[in-house]
Amino acid sequence: MVPINARWKLAGYGGMEKKITAEAGEATSRIGEQIIVQTYTGSQAEATRRFQADAAQMAAQAYFPVFQSWAPGQWRSGAFIAALLLCFLIVGIPALIYMLIVAPDGVLTVTYGFRVDEKA
Repeated sequence: MVPINARWKLAGYGGMEKKITAEAGEATSRIGEQIIVQTYTGSQAEATRRFQADAAQMAAQAYFPVFQSWAPGQWRSGAFIAALLLCFLIVGIPALIYMLIVAPDGVLTVTYGFRVDEKA
């Protein structure tokens, strides 16, 4: 029977595994420095306004928008169920009407990428 340590020595995995892990860690840290993800909450107009103000500041630091995603706000299903159950006590009717009229804040997610000016 071959001892476990001997199998590892024969296969030669020890040094190579450490090297691959170190290289992957370096690449991940470089990628993390090049990408910033910002989220802006509020109505679509508010979030867009804050994004445009931020985009000018980020561009001064060589970060430019790469991807944008708008997700409208939604009430949680538990809130609707609670309002429906409270309708039996008449207290839930105004809450349910409020939930149908007013939409919660949405989220604008913007991914900024680092771009070096090639002309300079």
